[in-house]
Amino acid sequence: MPCDLTTGRLLDCKAEVGGIRSILIYSGLDYSPNYTSAGVFILNSNPITAYRYDLPKATGSISEEILTDSLNGTTFYEDTLVIKLHRLDNAIRDELKLIAQSRMRIFILDNNNNQWIMGEVNGAELSEGNAATGQSLSDMYGYNLTFKSQEPNPLRACLPYTTNPWDTAGLISPSPAY
Repeated sequence: MPCDLTTGRLLDCKAEVGGIRSILIYSGLDYSPNYTSAGVFILNSNPITAYRYDLPKATGSISEEILTDSLNGTTFYEDTLVIKLHRLDNAIRDELKLIAQSRMRIFILDNNNNQWIMGEVNGAELSEGNAATGQSLSDMYGYNLTFKSQEPNPLRACLPYTTNPWDTAGLISPSPAY
């Protein structure tokens, strides 16, 4: 059965910027997504607390690779989130150990104020990272982290927020709050 196409796309204005402003990480089990009629994500479960990580400017990115196998007739999407966290300390070291052992949902706020969810079905995992002091005075002193997820669908958008990030996505409580 062929897949019928439904739309094309014209060249649009240049109004967006790159990068990520912050992420929220949730590793709990009480997670039940719901969707609007347009397929936009809304959380439909008990309230959850997701932990907020603000990113220094120009230190975070999300990319999505579309992977298909014509022999097997399969298509899936691999998302890669890359972030930097400035400063080495014991508290974040201990938290990163927990993150490395978890499967997470990661809520992403980009620099255009768009909200996305990574690891929506299968969860996202910390795939690699390092802590570095650098060598010269201008080198970064902190953590470089890469998260990956493999999903049956492309990265899903969440509803735009009204007052504070994630206030329209359902029952997500960022900690610390925005």
